[in-house]
Amino acid sequence: MAMLRLNGVLGWVLLVGILVVVATVAVLNLLDQFVIERSAAQDRHDAFLRIAESVNRIVSKSGDVHNVGAIKQAFEEIFELRPGILRLSVFEVSPASSALIYSSNPQNVPEHLNPEEHRAVFAGHTVTHFVNSPFDRAWLITAPLMMDGQVVGALRGRFSIGKYDQLIRRETELAKDVGVGAVLITSLAFLILIRVQVHDPIRQLLTAMRRAEAGELAIRAPVTGPSDLREVANQFNRMLERVREAIAAKEHLLAEVQGFNDALMAKIVEAKDELQRANQTLVEARAQTERAEKLAALGELSAVVAHELGNPLNAISGYLQLLAKEPDSLARQRHLAFIRCEIARMIATIQHILDSTRVQVTAAPVDLNRVVQEVITLISPGLAGRRIVVKAELDPVLPPVAGDRRALHGVMFNLATNAVQAMPLGGELRIYTERVFRGAIEGHVILAGRPDLADDAVRLSVGDTGQGIAPEHLARIFEPFFTTRQSEGGTGLGLAICQRVISSLGGRLIVRSGVGQGTTVVVDLPVLKTSTVREN
Repeated sequence: MAMLRLNGVLGWVLLVGILVVVATVAVLNLLDQFVIERSAAQDRHDAFLRIAESVNRIVSKSGDVHNVGAIKQAFEEIFELRPGILRLSVFEVSPASSALIYSSNPQNVPEHLNPEEHRAVFAGHTVTHFVNSPFDRAWLITAPLMMDGQVVGALRGRFSIGKYDQLIRRETELAKDVGVGAVLITSLAFLILIRVQVHDPIRQLLTAMRRAEAGELAIRAPVTGPSDLREVANQFNRMLERVREAIAAKEHLLAEVQGFNDALMAKIVEAKDELQRANQTLVEARAQTERAEKLAALGELSAVVAHELGNPLNAISGYLQLLAKEPDSLARQRHLAFIRCEIARMIATIQHILDSTRVQVTAAPVDLNRVVQEVITLISPGLAGRRIVVKAELDPVLPPVAGDRRALHGVMFNLATNAVQAMPLGGELRIYTERVFRGAIEGHVILAGRPDLADDAVRLSVGDTGQGIAPEHLARIFEPFFTTRQSEGGTGLGLAICQRVISSLGGRLIVRSGVGQGTTVVVDLPVLKTSTVREN
């Protein structure tokens, strides 16, 4: 591409040089032709005047312009001395006539002078005409012949300028040769000059530009050639220097930004870990608080039971002792009546305690997916530190279930917490919701649920990839106070409460587990149809 551009420049330079030389040669030719022709005209004019003077003397000596013999002799002498004269003619000139008297070549001579020549010659003037014939370029000169001071005739001569034309042709050929030589020399000089002063510096500059474009910014263009190219090279080097400085500043700024970003990411990770720890602490505290509240309620209930049943039992014990020692039947009947009364009071107390602790749930529409998502959002921050991944697949068209939102939230939270605690080394927490129609029951059935669950139910499955539950413990995990995590603070009440809530909703509870295979708790809940209240 660079060579093509260079050839284009050289071509234009050569073309301009040729045009200049051709124009110069043409101008010189025109000037030479003009000068030669003017010189020829002047020379012919002067020569003809001298010839006219000779003829005029001969005519004056003969005393008559019509003396053809004298005129013919004069013409012969003139032709010998002037070979360039093609023809001489003598005309009679009077106010009324300009007839031909004698001509050396009468074939191409008019019989009379034309009116303009007649008037000019009669007035004593010489008339000159140039004949540009393709066969013979010549000058026609007509001069007056005088006798006793009067114009008596006219001498017309035809002078050929052939030798001048030859001279012009030689000058033209010489000019062409000189022009071609000048073009060749000029072109060669231009080639050498452009090659040395333009092409090589441009090629070096383009090479530097290509290397810079390829990423080699440390390159410098050589400063050579004419002043303009040196200035371009200097400007290019200054531009590369500024680019290098800008890149260095950019890299420095990027390094600072990267440092700031690393520090910020470290602080974000630290803050995230702290937040996860705080959230985990909050979740555990909430679970501990719920367990503490349940234990406190249980302790209070135990105290009430001990107080309310202790006195009747002490009374019954006393009456039984008296009854054993009393021989009188009437007294024995009286003691038995007191015993029956105390037993009735104990039954009433126990019934009152059962009534006050019974779980009551109102069947209202509950979006189970939303409850599940809330619990996942609550426990997710603490799962990353435990290396536990949540895999949730929730049916997007799940119908509402008949249940209590708060109670179901507690059930979901307890099941998810137990699953997380069953994976101390990390694992996968699996949560699924789906609608089942005549779904098969696989696993250990804890609650059979309402009969209509066999036809249509909403199923919640919470599973883990932990160590699983031993077969001998599988049937007892929902018993109050039964736990396999005493050392970890387990109370054994969470799953028991879940069982009571699910039972109160008429739901079905199934457990599938195996040692080393994890555990899955399946809860089937009825689809909301009518508002009911169930107690258990």
